Amino acid sequence: MILLVVGIIIFGTAIYQYPLQKALAQRSFENYISKQGIASENINSKRFFKDWKQGGYLVVVTFNDDINNKYYYHYDVWTHKKYDSLKFNRMTLTIIDEKNSVTLDPPYDGKCKYPPIDE
Repeated sequence: MILLVVGIIIFGTAIYQYPLQKALAQRSFENYISKQGIASENINSKRFFKDWKQGGYLVVVTFNDDINNKYYYHYDVWTHKKYDSLKFNRMTLTIIDEKNSVTLDPPYDGKCKYPPIDE
């Protein structure tokens, strides 16, 4: 009986950590780029990674019309940062200039084609 309960807990955790969170991340990513005004045909490459260090999923994207920058979309099921209110289903964006190996910070002023949006 105990073995069955432990097995159900392990199976449930595996379902939550992989396919469920990835599906939520994909849906949140699609909504985010839609708000940015990006067509999915403009995506040159897109890779999903489970982010074990920070939690959630990381989506690494390059676009056909902004080839010098790499866009890192980070999906969190919930945020649990110190002094910040609890937020669910969050997508944040970090942009890295691959040519100069620097993270772009605001103001973006033409440094990238698709700046982050406030959600």
